[in-house]
Amino acid sequence: MRPRHGLAAARDKVGGQGLIAALALALLLGATGMLAQGELNARFRAQAQAHSLSALAQAREALLGYAISYDERHPDMGYGYLPCPDAGNTGSTPAGACGARSLAAIGRLPWRTLALPELLDGWGECLWYALSASVKNNPKALTLNWDSPGQFAIRGDNGSPLPVASADGRAVAVIFAPGPALETQHRGNRGSGPCSGGDSALSSLDAFIDQGTEISLAGPSDIHQGRVGGVTRNDLIAWLGIDDIYDALRRRSDFALYIDRIGERASTHLAPRLADAHFIEAHTRATAGALVIGELPAAAALMITEPAAAAAHDNWRDQFRFAACEDASACIRLIDPNTSQTRHCHAVLLFGGERIRHGAQRQHRNTAAQRADITQYLEDDNPRHYLLGVPEFHGIPAFQISDASRPATEDVVRCLN
Repeated sequence: MRPRHGLAAARDKVGGQGLIAALALALLLGATGMLAQGELNARFRAQAQAHSLSALAQAREALLGYAISYDERHPDMGYGYLPCPDAGNTGSTPAGACGARSLAAIGRLPWRTLALPELLDGWGECLWYALSASVKNNPKALTLNWDSPGQFAIRGDNGSPLPVASADGRAVAVIFAPGPALETQHRGNRGSGPCSGGDSALSSLDAFIDQGTEISLAGPSDIHQGRVGGVTRNDLIAWLGIDDIYDALRRRSDFALYIDRIGERASTHLAPRLADAHFIEAHTRATAGALVIGELPAAAALMITEPAAAAAHDNWRDQFRFAACEDASACIRLIDPNTSQTRHCHAVLLFGGERIRHGAQRQHRNTAAQRADITQYLEDDNPRHYLLGVPEFHGIPAFQISDASRPATEDVVRCLN
């Protein structure tokens, strides 16, 4: 074939260049579209994450408000309790108990019980919620106070521990925003309730809570914070430590009086019984020097029979110790450190206050051995005098909160005559 010349060749050259330009434009538009799609996906994930975090924050604040106003909602029941999870996809805590007294509980967040709107995460899923046995409202633990333990160690996506406001490093409650289903999760159709998944929370648990977070109802559990877009773990979480609850209670103007009434009632019922030799023999831990010492007996032993008073007494009695003169004289010198006023007492009731959280005098009340150690409660010379039977103690006469932003650790010592 003879080569083409002139106008025809020029047309072929222009056509070839046009095709190349068209292909380049298509590639550019495709790349731009992919970039735009990626940007849209990133924007959606960011918005969904922000929505989830907002829902978690609302739920956390509602739980905190529930705990610090529990006595107003349930008169004469005390403070610090949290509601059982929603077990049946109703939005409400069940009417009965959520497991045995010693077991944690997990289910959906009871948003109706908390007077919340139906909270959803950024992917339209209901929030979930795990609760330690120590703060369950049904059945209640035998003891609830600012040293109550948590059951949930909080960890980052890489397994590193995250801080929790508690002495034992464990949370008492955790809220989950489950995010989109992972490849291993199958959530099925919506049940009869407002949330996706089956109506039974326990049956649906694995479809919402990621693997690696294995909730042990009977003991401590590790709970992992996931990340948006994670392929193995994408749960976002918020949590409460026991200190979060009591730091908030300390800010109530009437909380100091609530605690002080427990000590005053205990003093009133304990003082006359210390003259009973059989009572002393049954409840004295030891005889030390000039003193007999022991822990505050239970409400039943002190004949505190009114239900609310007895419950409050037994919740807090592990914070108290008593010391009495062995010869029944007024041998104890009680000195108020603020006024230097001195009283002479037949016996004293000692209250350790909140634990010291930082510094060389930091106190720990996590294990049985620590809770048996008087230095984890009392301060300065008081522990030594208590153990050696030295009849002199220093302490303020009533529990007080001088700074609501800081733990009230000062020893309270009441004179019993």
